[in-house]
Parts: sequence; structure tokens; C-alpha cells
Amino acid sequence: MTMTMTVQQGASANRRDQMRRMVIKGAKIIFNNRKSVLDCRVRDLTADGARLDLSTQQLLPHEFELQVAGDPTRRCGLRWARGTQAGVRFLG
Repeated sequence: MTMTMTVQQGASANRRDQMRRMVIKGAKIIFNNRKSVLDCRVRDLTADGARLDLSTQQLLPHEFELQVAGDPTRRCGLRWARGTQAGVRFLG
């Protein structure tokens, strides 16, 4: 099941120049030459990145692949991690 809601906030409120879509989509973090996989959920999505929610606190690599349900796999760079949430940017 996918839920999508558009949130329009000023750049000062969320430090983004782009519109952020609030979503709840299942996803997988893939790393270690595709030998390691962590399940997660995508909570917010922009053209440049996403906010991920993991079920438990995890150490994440600086770069990994993100496979969001129904979307192509994208290369990501870790921007921040706090508790069970992480922010990523999509790499070219």
C-alpha cells in the first residue's frame, strides 16, 4: 500500500527549495556489493533525496543503493542519521 500527500512548507521551515512529498513506501537499502540488505520505509521524498525510517537503529554506509517499491534502484549518499531515521540525497 502506498500513501502520498503533498506538503508545501517554506524553505525556512524544512530547509528545502523543493516541494516535499510525504509518502509511506516500502524500500530496501542495498550495500556491501549487493550482499547486504536492510528493509526500510520512505517517509518524505523530493527530486534530490528522501527521509528513510528503519525499524531499528542501524549504522549505514556513506553510499548505498535504494530500491523503493515500484521505482528503479537509485544510488544514494547518507546526509544524516538520527535514531531510526536517515536522510539521503540521490547521487547522479
